[in-house]
Amino acid sequence: MRTSLKKQYAEALGASGLVDNFPDFLALDPLPGRFSEGEHICRRGDKADRLWVIVSGTVAVRDDARTLYVRGHPDVVGELNILSDEGARRYDLVANESMVELLTIHREAIAHHPRADILWRNIARIVSLKLNAATAQTSSLLEQIQDDAHILRAYTNKYALSRRLGSGSRYLTDHRVEDAVVWFSDIVNFTRSALELPPVRTADLVQRFFNAQAEAIESHCGYIDKFMGDGLMAFWILPPVDEKKCAEACEDALAAAEEAVRSVSLIHVGARPLELRVGLHIGSTLSGDFGSTHRHQFTLIGATVNKAAQLEQVHEDQVSDGGDRPGPIRISSEFHGKLSGRSQRRYDQRIRAMTRKLGQLDFYSSSELPVTAPG
Repeated sequence: MRTSLKKQYAEALGASGLVDNFPDFLALDPLPGRFSEGEHICRRGDKADRLWVIVSGTVAVRDDARTLYVRGHPDVVGELNILSDEGARRYDLVANESMVELLTIHREAIAHHPRADILWRNIARIVSLKLNAATAQTSSLLEQIQDDAHILRAYTNKYALSRRLGSGSRYLTDHRVEDAVVWFSDIVNFTRSALELPPVRTADLVQRFFNAQAEAIESHCGYIDKFMGDGLMAFWILPPVDEKKCAEACEDALAAAEEAVRSVSLIHVGARPLELRVGLHIGSTLSGDFGSTHRHQFTLIGATVNKAAQLEQVHEDQVSDGGDRPGPIRISSEFHGKLSGRSQRRYDQRIRAMTRKLGQLDFYSSSELPVTAPG
């Protein structure tokens, strides 16, 4: 047994709390040791027969390559395992700096000391303090997770979020070919109106007409993909080989469009009500994360998406057959074919238009919407 101990070692022991009210800590025969960065102090599965007091530097507690937490001077490490009956280390303990100095104290020296009761009580106190700190940290992390989840929900839809979570540790979601109903909407001539209004007034109008659409879409089980100026893209993912659910999704999307058109028409700029146009199409899409290496977002792409956008954008001067003016809701022939007979009869105006991107485009519309959603 040593008769003296370096001043820095004695100070580390005193600051650690391990030898509080303990008159003769030299009887514990603390052994100094030095470790280089990355060097293992102990490994998972090693016998839990000692603890360490950190004199200088820091050590990392690791679960394989993942660092759980870092400890520094004058912390005690390894104390929890020697209190338990497991007898083996659960994690790796690794030097975290270029030079780490520790004092090693063996369990046998503690157990055989005449005042072991004081030591075990001190160790229990150290564990308790760490647990209290961990509880506070966990509470803080949970609050942060809740805040982060709220932010995620504000910037992405539930379907995209579920796909991202399902991707595990991958940075990007996978890409899938999926059938979907795709929605594009836009406010008629809003850009011109916005230039004549104060910014605060414009922002309020934008918030109101997006709220009106979002409430309708989400209440009918749709997902908002993105907001684009005064336009909006949304979608309904369709289950494979289920014609009934496919028809239900189309009816949901149509009901959402009718509700949104009615709600937006209640918003006025002066005496003029806002007008909403909606294009609805159904077909195959490619879904997943798209963008650059550092900035991307979940969305749907493909010909189905392009056609839904073109349906929404059809103007009166593009119509070649079926009427002078399409109604506010324009649905593709494919979408029309999935609707119930009742809905098809309400959208019986067959229109042909010449578009710049897709050429001839046939679709259905209705000059008037029902006052209330069909029951």
